[in-house]
Amino acid sequence: MILVVFGTTGELIKLMPVLARLRDRGQDVVLASTGQQLTQIPRLLELAGLQPVDVWLGHGAGGKRDLQSNSDIPGWAATVALTFAKERGRLRRRLRSGPGRPLVLVHGDTMTTLYGAVMGRALGFPVAHIESGLRSFDLRNPFPEELNRRLTSRVARYLYAPGAWAAGNLRRGTIVDTGSNTVRDALEMVLAEAEPPIALPEEPFGIASLHRFELLNNRRLLEQTLRALRESGRSFLFVQHPVTVAALNKYRLEGLLGDQVMPIPRLDFFGFVAVMRRSAFLVTDSGGSQEETYYLDIPCLIHRMRTERREGFGENIVLSRFDLGTLRAFLQDPGAHRRRPLPAASPSDVIVDDLEARGFAA
Repeated sequence: MILVVFGTTGELIKLMPVLARLRDRGQDVVLASTGQQLTQIPRLLELAGLQPVDVWLGHGAGGKRDLQSNSDIPGWAATVALTFAKERGRLRRRLRSGPGRPLVLVHGDTMTTLYGAVMGRALGFPVAHIESGLRSFDLRNPFPEELNRRLTSRVARYLYAPGAWAAGNLRRGTIVDTGSNTVRDALEMVLAEAEPPIALPEEPFGIASLHRFELLNNRRLLEQTLRALRESGRSFLFVQHPVTVAALNKYRLEGLLGDQVMPIPRLDFFGFVAVMRRSAFLVTDSGGSQEETYYLDIPCLIHRMRTERREGFGENIVLSRFDLGTLRAFLQDPGAHRRRPLPAASPSDVIVDDLEARGFAA
């Protein structure tokens, strides 16, 4: 039986098509969540038609909300460790009693990714890591994601890399090239005709989704970014991530958004994809959105110093390196950036076929 450990919606989005394929093939799994992003996970599982979380190892900050700041992490981490210690024996027995060989499956580069891999070792079962091999080759950017990936690659035995470049960065373990990222299959779970859950501008619009601490902890850079968005004269939807709203309030920058910027709530994956499909471009610091816009062929500027992902460079993706000139040049003509055609293979099928062939799903 397979224990799937995740803590954020970003992880769950890319795990959804794998879980759906295991479900469709009659395979039982145990879902364990650390609750890094507590509020959206139950709804996302429901929308995807997947089973609810079996074991909550953590419950965000104080059991009430998502983690929003560094000060939230120590209490959350202690809760996860204590809960796992209590559940360890029960989890071991459950995985051993289920069908197939026991396995712990993790995804990506979050704190939960590394915690899940360590839990697998503590349980005495092999660990499989989906989206393995991505590298920025700079431990500071992005931090702690680059460190989490490297350490997880050392702990995991089965490494599912989303392409030849990522596979080539791995030096140990059993390496499987899935050809592309599982987010490609997740996007196909959202019906093309799905209606956006919010009213959209009549004129062409972009989306600004900025929530990483490298930007939000730098008042000067955040202010310059907001000014560049406003001075572009383009219509924007501005995603109100809780951490983003907190930073704007802290620095008193709310007034910089301008009249052409429409604040929108943070949407679930299905709703956000429906909105993205109707947008003209994105400005974001999210690596997940970089991948999504690549597969959707939407021009996208990644507003960060470095990224460990390679999808779309030289095509529809531009990396700003926090250079305001690059941001302004992108905003002048986002439509100049388009993607080349994609191969047809499903990465989620590759993963599930491999798990079955190794006896982990039976």
